[in-house]
Amino acid sequence: MIAAAVAGVFAAPEAVYAEAGAQGMVAEAAEADAQGAASEADAGEVPGGEEPRVPRISVAVEGDGLTVSWAAPGAAGVAGATGDAGAAKDASSYQVYRSYKSDSGFKLLQKGIKGLSYRDREVASGKRAYYKVRAVMSDGTAVYYPEIASGIIYRVYIETGHGRDIKGVWDPGCIWKKYQEARLMIPICKATAKYLRQKGVYVYTDAFDGNNRNLKWTLKQLKKKDYSVLLNVHCDSRNAPKGTMPLYRYSKQKKLARCLNKGVHQYVKIKDRGLKKRKDLDTLNKTKKYCTACLFEAGSIKRDNKILRKKYDAYGKGLAKGVCDYLGIDW
Repeated sequence: MIAAAVAGVFAAPEAVYAEAGAQGMVAEAAEADAQGAASEADAGEVPGGEEPRVPRISVAVEGDGLTVSWAAPGAAGVAGATGDAGAAKDASSYQVYRSYKSDSGFKLLQKGIKGLSYRDREVASGKRAYYKVRAVMSDGTAVYYPEIASGIIYRVYIETGHGRDIKGVWDPGCIWKKYQEARLMIPICKATAKYLRQKGVYVYTDAFDGNNRNLKWTLKQLKKKDYSVLLNVHCDSRNAPKGTMPLYRYSKQKKLARCLNKGVHQYVKIKDRGLKKRKDLDTLNKTKKYCTACLFEAGSIKRDNKILRKKYDAYGKGLAKGVCDYLGIDW
């Protein structure tokens, strides 16, 4: 269903600056207020400072988290940390703080950092996070950098319908002739992941592992890491009529289902059976407290077979467009 960190499955890191409120997986750097934000983890304040010539702190999507990077105090070409510039060159370690508000609520994430970066893999999905950095000098004094930098990551979990269960037993789903639902949906899910990653979204999917995960596995992953969307892709039985039919139960799920359906029909010529509310599906019921889910019936395994087999890339592009529309990511 939605992304957990698996080697080789996530998007490549990007490190770029964007204006506040712009597309949500890149970072921005902003000048701190004169007094700064009081830290809940430390009693100190962020000292005032002039607007930096070059932002010293940056935030970028990297893998399944956000990486906060900073220049060494006193480095040439960038504004120095507040405090004595000579002493600032002798920083022995760093502290990183995070808040989901730009002006308050900062909590210590890590202290004693020896390098010039920190990966925050526990940051919430789809929620802008603000970071500040504090340099600890060799004499024990500490100064904050004058900037606060922010970034946002979106995590999406794509689950290919049916497949291998947690005990290793293969479930083919519906079958028509030589075609199995569990295998037919793999190329569509791969294409969806491809287009989402092009937009900087972190994606976890079992499509690249031969559809070897199921709902029990997915629920375990959703408990470990925060995701914004769970997309469960299926096709309907051979007796089902032609067309798409996204399934939902709750209001947020309905909004996601509508976006997905619209995206698919933008790129694929296929009939539309409309959205359908279902109250009996674990995919929709058990995942509600973790993320927004949709079980997407991509079409009939018999009557839409050619579309599902031949138009998988366009289908994946449409699903990815729907996810981005739901999350508010520029397409």
